[in-house]
Amino acid sequence: MGPLTVKTPSLLMCAAVLAVTACKGDDTEDPVQVDTTPVVHSDFPSKPPKGCGTAFMSYHYGDAYKTLREVEEYRVGKSKRYVRELSDRRNEYLLAGISPSFRRDWLSSHKIEEKDQQCLVPLFDAIGAAAKVTLPKFHPRGYIHHESGEDKIIKNAIKEELPDAEFIHVGVSSPQWNIEKLYNGLPSQRYKYGMAWVKSKTFDDGYCRIMYVNIVQDYTGGGNYGESRGNYISKEPAGCEK
Repeated sequence: MGPLTVKTPSLLMCAAVLAVTACKGDDTEDPVQVDTTPVVHSDFPSKPPKGCGTAFMSYHYGDAYKTLREVEEYRVGKSKRYVRELSDRRNEYLLAGISPSFRRDWLSSHKIEEKDQQCLVPLFDAIGAAAKVTLPKFHPRGYIHHESGEDKIIKNAIKEELPDAEFIHVGVSSPQWNIEKLYNGLPSQRYKYGMAWVKSKTFDDGYCRIMYVNIVQDYTGGGNYGESRGNYISKEPAGCEK
């Protein structure tokens, strides 16, 4: 994945950003309280049920099962991610576990007949049940920096993707620019990793989303860069309370 798709993450400005975050200075946030709760795995079989052993079912069952274990094992302060990002910059099995509409669309788009849905639906249910325990605790961290106008750029990019977005927090991960260069060593653009933590009525699962937006400036020559623009990257489910 190239640098523009990795997300993987002053007191004088404090008044300007109070609308999106509680200021304690521009570059600090509350320390992580490490969750030491023991992991308890559900008693769910690692292999597909009898009659579900096709290559297609085995492939999806295997990745969904790994997702279930990641959801169960997430602990604040120990895990940097909630679950792996899979195809299309998302984890489809987590979404099928928590979102009724996404599950319906997934089963339909994969042309899984009703008689075969018992191969995967119980696993999706298990993911959804585990997410109710751990997903509310998953929040963005590290996006605590604010430069003039960048919060607005991030918000505008999010609004294009999600018009009814309600913002809990917005920020970039570092005030420093990352430089992307051409094969000849000249800059092509520079960018910062940005994020918005949002609520929306669009989500039918009761969870919020962390939406990633890079702040990008194209190189114009002579050591100069153009105006900043937002480049929406992806989103992932998260809890809704700070």
